[in-house]
Amino acid sequence: MDNYIHLSLSERITLETGLSSGKSLNVIARDMGRSRSTLAREIKTNRKAVYKGSFGRGANNCAHFMSCKLKNVCERCFRPNTFCTLCGKCNELCQSYAPAQCKKLIGTPFCCNSCPKHGNCALKRYRYEAAAADRKAASRLSELRTGIVLSQSELENLDQLVSPLIRKGQSIHHIYVHHADEMPCSERTLYSLVDSGCLKARNLDLPRKARRQLPRKRKEHKVDRLCRQGRSYADYHDYLELHPDCAATLMDSVLGCTGSNKVLLTLFWPQAQFLLIRLRDRNTARSVSDCFDELARTLGPFRFNKLFPFILTDNGSEFSNPAALEQNAACRIFYCDPLQSNQKSPIERVHQFIREVLPKGSSFDLLEQPDFDLLASHINSYSRPSLIDRTPFDVFELLYGTQTLELLRIQRIPHDLVTLKPALLKKTWPNMK
Repeated sequence: MDNYIHLSLSERITLETGLSSGKSLNVIARDMGRSRSTLAREIKTNRKAVYKGSFGRGANNCAHFMSCKLKNVCERCFRPNTFCTLCGKCNELCQSYAPAQCKKLIGTPFCCNSCPKHGNCALKRYRYEAAAADRKAASRLSELRTGIVLSQSELENLDQLVSPLIRKGQSIHHIYVHHADEMPCSERTLYSLVDSGCLKARNLDLPRKARRQLPRKRKEHKVDRLCRQGRSYADYHDYLELHPDCAATLMDSVLGCTGSNKVLLTLFWPQAQFLLIRLRDRNTARSVSDCFDELARTLGPFRFNKLFPFILTDNGSEFSNPAALEQNAACRIFYCDPLQSNQKSPIERVHQFIREVLPKGSSFDLLEQPDFDLLASHINSYSRPSLIDRTPFDVFELLYGTQTLELLRIQRIPHDLVTLKPALLKKTWPNMK
């Protein structure tokens, strides 16, 4: 009777206890009064990945782990008489690598809670933990119920239909009555789209809406509401363990004052402390994908893949279309946990240089992309103690070459001419305080 009700925390604790004691899913399901398939889906969906070595062994997910005798598979090996299976780097480089298939993970119980070899296993394994599973399920449920369900193409077609009519003085109700068959959403959703800034029309274009109090919490438009599946912060760490030689690029947005349309897309390479700034006309997912399309055309496939092996960003609606960003190359998009901006703290800290020149409350509407190329050049020519008093420009040039900097339009600024004050852009914006 309760098969269609979400599992509670107490039920998840009962499930974890049963799995740890070695009970079968049939027995646990009978004791809980739940369907066996419900518990199986719960375990596979909310289990926690564990991928680390033990007892001096590195993480190694190869099926030939126990019998392999290969040595010196990679150039990084500094112990010539040691088998490569102990460090686990062969998972990336060895041509004989085959992923292991543990029977406990393919079939029931789908986790390693009761496995006696769990503490001494170097394979990728999974544990079911009730508290972590409950948090993961609650977070997923919250994300599914937020945002507006419209694709980017549907949103653009709706904007082309509705915004010109609103600017003629027509009310949303009048528009909806005569175009209901062409609308992919309800009348109430149209108000939410205008309120959240997803359409070109604004609240001030509505003759009566601006006079009444608006709700404080605004809905945001997410192109793909399931974009975090397989791209969470935990998945990011799993990917990082499999690709230790790759460094993540951090991505974020910087907003101007209230009412300003233009926003900034910032890209940051922590290993070089290098910042790239791109100006966008609106804070939408399409504007972000357009920036990546422009970078892919400018840099070419080889340089683009080298600069963007994988990207870590936050949960903003402008980053909710990862498929459009990943189609440019073989890069992967990952997301921080909700309300955890500290997980990408390096890019948050470097934003202080932008705010030195453009304080909070500044508008970007009168600025153009060359202004931000100049700003990025000054920021990247500023020496950092973390780089042993070198500049990000020097380190980035060493890692990626001079031609890449030329394609990105970043120049070296002499150290005595570096300016990180509003005067840097006063010629472009003379009224700026």
